[in-house]
Amino acid sequence: MAKIEWVRRIYEDGWHNAFTDFQFFRGRYHICFRNGLSHVSPEGKAVVIASNDLVDWKRTAVPVNTTGDDRDPHMVATEDRLFLYAGNVTRPDPVQHGDEGPRLIRTVCSFSEDGEAWTEPRQVYRDGYWLWGVGRGNNRFYGLAYGNEPAEWNRKPTELHLLQSADGLDWERVSVVTQNGSEATFRITDAGTMRIAIRGGDEKRFTLASADPPYTDWRLQDLGYVIPAPRLVEAAGREYVIGRQHVREPIGPGASVGPGSSGGRPRSVGSVDANEPGRIIERRTSIWRVEEDGVVHVLDLPSGGDTSYVGAVHHDDGALLLSYYSQHEVETGEQHFLYPANIYLAKVRL
Repeated sequence: MAKIEWVRRIYEDGWHNAFTDFQFFRGRYHICFRNGLSHVSPEGKAVVIASNDLVDWKRTAVPVNTTGDDRDPHMVATEDRLFLYAGNVTRPDPVQHGDEGPRLIRTVCSFSEDGEAWTEPRQVYRDGYWLWGVGRGNNRFYGLAYGNEPAEWNRKPTELHLLQSADGLDWERVSVVTQNGSEATFRITDAGTMRIAIRGGDEKRFTLASADPPYTDWRLQDLGYVIPAPRLVEAAGREYVIGRQHVREPIGPGASVGPGSSGGRPRSVGSVDANEPGRIIERRTSIWRVEEDGVVHVLDLPSGGDTSYVGAVHHDDGALLLSYYSQHEVETGEQHFLYPANIYLAKVRL
C-alpha cells in the first residue's frame, strides 16, 4: 500500500519558491527551483540547494540569473557534470505578464563540475521554444521543448518537440510529438520504448505518448483532465504520474472532483468529462498510477494553493524522494500565486 514516510520543509525565505527538480550528483543531493517575488515576475532566477543527508540543506548557487524571468529549472546529472536548464522570458513591456502582449522565450543552460561553481548561461535550441523536460537515455540527452516560432508567439496550442543531444549543449529535433503540448517529461522502459506525460497546450487534456526507437512515430492516448507539470516515474514495476491536481467543484450527482478521484475513491480519468469541469476549489500535489485506460489516484502530498512541479530521485531502499513546492503552510489571499511558497521534500513508498 502506498504511504508517505515523511515530509520536510527544506527551504523558505519569504519569497515565492517554485518549480523544482532534483538530482543526486557527486555524493550530494541537489534541488533547483525558481526564486522570485510571485509565480510570474521579472526578477525570477534559478537557485540550487544541496544536502549530504536530506536533512540539512544549504543554498549553494544561483546558476541562472539573466535579464528577464528565469523559470522552471531542470537538471541532468552525468558522471562529471551537473546541467541546469531554465526557460527565460523577456518582454518589450516589462509591466505586462502572463499571456499579455508579445514575449520572447528562450532556454538557457549552465553546468557545473562540483555543484557549486557554474558556467555562464548560454542559449540552447532556438528562440520560441522552451526546453522543459530533460533527461538521459541510450547514452545521450533527450529533451522535450514546447513552443512556436517567435512570430507566432500567441498561437495556441503549442507544438511539443522531442530533442536529442550528445553533449547537453547542442540540440537537434528528432520529431514532433504533438501539436497540442506544453510541459512534459519522459521515461524510457527496459524495452527501449519512450513514454511521455504531456500537459495539453490547450489546458484541457492530459496525454500519454509512446514510441519505439528512433522515436518518430508517436501513439497518443488522451486521458482527460489536464495535469500540470506531469512527472512520469517508475516505481516497484509500475508507472506513476505526479503533478498538480485541480480539485474541482462537483457538477452533478457522482461527479468527479479531480483527475482520477471521486469523493476520495480511486477512479480512472478516462471516466470523466474533461470538456465541462467544475470550477477549481483547491490544488494539491498528487500521485496517480497509470493503467491501460486511464490513471488512478493514489495519494496526495501535504500541499495546497500554488503547488506541485515535482523532482524525483530513487532512494537506495526503493522509495521515491520527491521535491515540490506548496503554500499549505503560509497565509495567502484570493490571488494565492502572489504570496510566498516553500520547498518541500517527501519520502514516498509506492
